[in-house]
Amino acid sequence: MFHIHRKNNEDGASEDSIEASGHPYSILNRGDKEFPAASVRHIDGAGEETLLERVGLETGTSNKELKRMESAFDRFFRNSNTNDLPEDEGSERKDAMDVTSRLEKLINQEFPAKLEIPTPSQLIPRLGKLPRNRSVYSPGDWVEIEGLDMKWRLDMITRVIKTAPDTFDWNDPAQMNVEPTWTFKYNAGAERNVDAYDLRAPESGLKAVFGKRPWVWQQWALLKLEAKMRFQEGHQDDFVELDIQKYASELWEQWLEEPENADFRKVYFDARIGEKGRNLLVNHIQKPFNLVDIMGEENKEWDFAEDDNINVFTYLSLHGSGILLPLVVLAVQIMIPIILLLETRKRERCDNGDELEPEVYLAKIMSLAVFTYYLFSVIPNTYSNFFNVAGAADTVYSRLLSLRRELWLQSEDSLLQMIGYKLDIYLNTSYETVLSMLNIFVILYEQAAIEIILNALAFAFIARIDEDVTKSDWYDPKRRWCTAGAMNVVIQTTLKLRFLDSPKLFSKHFDIPEGMLLEVCDGDSSFLHNKGLAKNDHEDPHFMTNTEKIEHMCSTIAVKGGNRNALEEYKKPVRYFGILEKTFGRMLGAHPIFERFSCYRTWSRWHKILFLSPVPDLDLVFDIDEDGNISVSKTLDESITHLENFFPEEDDVSAWMLFLRHFKDVLIFRELARALKSPGRAGMASTLLRVIDGIVFNWGSYFIHILFPLYLCSAFGETLYNLVTSKCFHPIATAEEYISEWINNVIN
Repeated sequence: MFHIHRKNNEDGASEDSIEASGHPYSILNRGDKEFPAASVRHIDGAGEETLLERVGLETGTSNKELKRMESAFDRFFRNSNTNDLPEDEGSERKDAMDVTSRLEKLINQEFPAKLEIPTPSQLIPRLGKLPRNRSVYSPGDWVEIEGLDMKWRLDMITRVIKTAPDTFDWNDPAQMNVEPTWTFKYNAGAERNVDAYDLRAPESGLKAVFGKRPWVWQQWALLKLEAKMRFQEGHQDDFVELDIQKYASELWEQWLEEPENADFRKVYFDARIGEKGRNLLVNHIQKPFNLVDIMGEENKEWDFAEDDNINVFTYLSLHGSGILLPLVVLAVQIMIPIILLLETRKRERCDNGDELEPEVYLAKIMSLAVFTYYLFSVIPNTYSNFFNVAGAADTVYSRLLSLRRELWLQSEDSLLQMIGYKLDIYLNTSYETVLSMLNIFVILYEQAAIEIILNALAFAFIARIDEDVTKSDWYDPKRRWCTAGAMNVVIQTTLKLRFLDSPKLFSKHFDIPEGMLLEVCDGDSSFLHNKGLAKNDHEDPHFMTNTEKIEHMCSTIAVKGGNRNALEEYKKPVRYFGILEKTFGRMLGAHPIFERFSCYRTWSRWHKILFLSPVPDLDLVFDIDEDGNISVSKTLDESITHLENFFPEEDDVSAWMLFLRHFKDVLIFRELARALKSPGRAGMASTLLRVIDGIVFNWGSYFIHILFPLYLCSAFGETLYNLVTSKCFHPIATAEEYISEWINNVIN
């Protein structure tokens, strides 16, 4: 039942509210005054927005239209004394139908039906004026969302949620007619309450409007950023101290104002693009720089020091160097379980059918307790940890592995990076599962309760050796090397090195004629990858900013004068990660930190290429009708044939479901096919590693997670039978002996 209540506010204005089942919905009527929908507050003083306020703000419904809707609601509820619609055809019926149609329109606006596949023209965002204190995106807009797996996916916004800041006091009379600065979150696909930071305009739509030239700039700017960053604590260009977003913005402005960029600048500042269009482009193109910058700041999302799962193999996977310590740790973690296994197999056990001794009976009780703990704690934790590592969890370690997986699928990582990545996964998933199975095996042989507990503690210690080493004060106390490695992987993942190595691929991806590219690089087949030219261009003042010219001159003077203090300030230090690498450097194939892509700093070629990608004709992008209204041209639906970052098979699918799909893909070798199909720069050694890994190690690491619960349940059943019957019975040992004998016969 709906009831009408009228109250007088402090300013004497009246406000009506409709209550249904105790939930008030305010009508936007405050005496003679008319306020914007977003500024009117709830009569109960709680600060909750009304239904109409929220929808008006989120869907862009005008205040005038909201007033019409309010009037219809007001007439209906004043003239109706029942929840049923009026039966006659008079004014009550008309008001009721008006209310129904308006509510239907309102619901469809706030909760739009999602299209399975968007048309290319729908991917062009709403451009024009940038809204102030309003949502940038609206329900029905297509955007790209960054998931916990660090992967961007194209999806449609289905809901916009706005909230006032916690500091805003709704009951403060001084803020009665003040609109708070709203915070907006979004629902899209399977994601809920997504921050605006994790959204960006669709890449396909932006390229249709602006062309691909900004993405050429992005590749160049990432190389400039790597050249700028230092691993030098206390220096203003240290990777933690450097304001990376500011530096990237300066590079953008510098590129935008170049005389050769006049044609792009004309499109960029076109009135049809507007401030909002420019903002959406910059926000999209600057995402990798923002991510690198945030990694160096103090925040919970990238707090490397607080994640206990980061280990020595994580460092190897990030840097591709520092191989000595991971090899030592790996040897220790393999050797200790093997010794325990060999020692256990030498022990004698009672024969099947023998009576249990009293001390053995106590040991079986302890075994059953341990197995029960495994059933209700270790198995769930094992699968949860497996999801955190192989899936997409909200942890720093999981996000790092997601970045590494993207690099692995691109085939852009070095051989040592690949080895570190796979060891990182296996030592934190299948290895721990194997240790648990070995512990079960040892427990079944133990005949003393105290030994069972000690063995369980020993296996827990073994599993954490690789993590515990990184917590040592001498290793990386501030996690600076981990942070720098993560930043480097973001750059490495975003750079398309296979394009930078090939004029043909670069031409195809950025719509520049291959002949023009070959002319720029004088027929050099390595294209932008040229070590000698990069070294010369790096010292050429023609490709420096004024600040860089001054720093280069100071560095030259400091070298001539032998001024070591000045050199520390003006010359970028060379820093390697790893004990052997610090001594032998590039002899081991290692790269100094923030020098991995130094061979691509061929600025003389970049300066010519930056402005070659064509710029679209906006007259072909937008249509103007007789009334001067601007709309997106439908002809784009025919010209755009590929949708960037669109994965319909992952649409509206939860992270757990994606993980289960990935699990299945590994077992049926589909994941192996993806890794081998990657159009990266993998050599023979890398390809061989991927094949062996996919067929043996990766497949085995997933299959072992199916065997583990079966093995545990068998051990639990065997122990329970021993306790109930007080007799020895070893079906697992019998099966193990049979399998071992069968394997020996096959080999011999």
